[in-house]
Amino acid sequence: MTKSDARQSEQQAAAPRQILVCSDCTREQARLTRELAAHYDDVIGCQFSQLSGVIPQASSRVLVISWARADAELRLLVTQAGSQQWPLVVMIRQLDIHDIERLPAPDGYVLLPGDSATALCVWVERAEQVRARQRRIEREFQTLNRRLEDRRLVEQAKGLLMKQHGLAEAEAYQMLRNAAMQHSQSLGQIAKNVLLRLTRG
Repeated sequence: MTKSDARQSEQQAAAPRQILVCSDCTREQARLTRELAAHYDDVIGCQFSQLSGVIPQASSRVLVISWARADAELRLLVTQAGSQQWPLVVMIRQLDIHDIERLPAPDGYVLLPGDSATALCVWVERAEQVRARQRRIEREFQTLNRRLEDRRLVEQAKGLLMKQHGLAEAEAYQMLRNAAMQHSQSLGQIAKNVLLRLTRG
């Protein structure tokens, strides 16, 4: 874990979080809300119909869902929580193998049977870890894509410089590097500028 990852984890841990509990059973929602209220200061129960109004106001929230079966409403809740990048605990009270197949891929939430003996606060913490890891992977993926795109642009710009100015590959690359240092821009940005200028002219 890098220093920035550790700092971000500390900030997330220090940030006040709101735990939303949503269930298709009022009694189950009340039970889970009571259990979580013993560990967290801000725990709110809400119905499926209320959640869509709450989601746009999201900040530092964890969503705990308890549902009888994996139906269309549950899939929608999981998808909405994923789009907000909320840590998510999904409890299915009548869990079978087909329920797992009906849900979106578990790449950012924790799925468990409704009768799990482990304290729910443990799963909330785990859901936060899972979501933080997913965010980190997504950032790394975006960085990698950006680097690959920069490399592609540099290769194209080198080719154009070699063709139009009769330069060797090393000379074309050095020209791009010098321009990047001189203008305090990335090599990818310089390559993009060169491509725009040479393809227009």
